[in-house]
Amino acid sequence: MQTFTILILSLMLPLVSYGAKYAGEPFSLGVGARPLAMGGATIAGPFDGSAGYWNPAGLNHLNGRNFIVMHAETFGSLLNHDFAGYASKKGNAKNFIQAYGFYLYYLGGGGIKITDLNVHTERPFVVREESHADYLMAGSLSTRIRNIDLGLTGRLIYRNLPTISGYGLTADMGALYHPVNPIYLGLMITDALSGVIHYSNGTSESILPTVKPAILIQHTATDITGRLAVSGDIKFEGIRDAAQFWQGNISLDTHLGMELSYREMLFGRAGLDIGNFTAGIGINYSRITFDLAYLHNSYFDETFRISAGYQF
Repeated sequence: MQTFTILILSLMLPLVSYGAKYAGEPFSLGVGARPLAMGGATIAGPFDGSAGYWNPAGLNHLNGRNFIVMHAETFGSLLNHDFAGYASKKGNAKNFIQAYGFYLYYLGGGGIKITDLNVHTERPFVVREESHADYLMAGSLSTRIRNIDLGLTGRLIYRNLPTISGYGLTADMGALYHPVNPIYLGLMITDALSGVIHYSNGTSESILPTVKPAILIQHTATDITGRLAVSGDIKFEGIRDAAQFWQGNISLDTHLGMELSYREMLFGRAGLDIGNFTAGIGINYSRITFDLAYLHNSYFDETFRISAGYQF
């Protein structure tokens, strides 16, 4: 795990001075109601069909084939947020590629006012209202080398703004290590080689990498399983006061989550997503799961997210 971390950081360091602040933010809101209810702290697990987004190494920890869909009214009706994912674990552990997955991510909204200047009054007026949308189409692969799970996700970006559009490519890399029960260690690096978005007006911007170390502690006693998850988002964008903690151009946002389950059928969850309270419930019956999550934000309206999954 340490060697893997050093390798990725050495690849990233020459790139961190060329990125644009917040270029990747539309893709950082997370997916799935279960992870949101746990404060977005699921880099080291638990995993479902959305593993390719959170940490592709987690694909190795699934069983069979998994499908998940999600819808969220993010910050009230400000944004529509949708996700669909598929993941499949191969049965033969001798295969180099042990699991794979695909997902589609959408975030968009409307109400953007396009204005012009009245030449007589010299005052702006609204010409029309437009919408905006960001899309991710991604594919993931995972393998295991000795006792470390490794994963890679390639992502195709399409951004549609009122006056321009853009496209780009980027990649995420992840690792999982299970040193001893009940501890799981995770590492996810989004935009590991610095993704670039090219716009129709001839400009471009890079998305800086984000390093996400994580730990999951899991314990089962009779019919009750408890999970405690912690992760952090380490960024190099110089966002300073926009983050929870910062020093120079490096910042840290934290995620904390907990889950209690009864026979892995009924779930209660709570957490803190960058300091914002989250909570949720879930049910898993006959390989069908339904999850509901709530996010409180002091500056925007509440977020409600629902997801459903099927294992076959």
